[in-house]
Amino acid sequence: MFLKLLLTLLVIAGALLTLRMRNQRHLRQYPQPGRLINEPAPVAKRAPRRSIQLLASGAVVLMLAGAGLYLYHQWSSAYQVVTVRVIDTRSKQSTSYQAYRGDIDGRTFQTTDGRTVTLAEVERLEIGPE
Repeated sequence: MFLKLLLTLLVIAGALLTLRMRNQRHLRQYPQPGRLINEPAPVAKRAPRRSIQLLASGAVVLMLAGAGLYLYHQWSSAYQVVTVRVIDTRSKQSTSYQAYRGDIDGRTFQTTDGRTVTLAEVERLEIGPE
């Protein structure tokens, strides 16, 4: 939860930084009404602007790397083979199946050999490691 908030704050900060840089570029390009046209524009400091650009680029790279790691984790987790036990609560009999974690959807799942299993109201589903 904390990472989601941090990511949102970084995106907002990057957007504000981009808008600020565009505004400064616009002010340097077009002279202000009170200034003479031949008067040179004030010289902007290069070091802070360069460090801000590097910081913003680093934040973007960090966010992309984080998103890539998250997507990889979700993908690898979905293709993990797990043992699914279906237990009939009336007779206490259980049947075990092998399925991918991503193929389990509520009360229905598909086994690794292609069978689709739908649980009855009196059956319980347990998921365990392979």
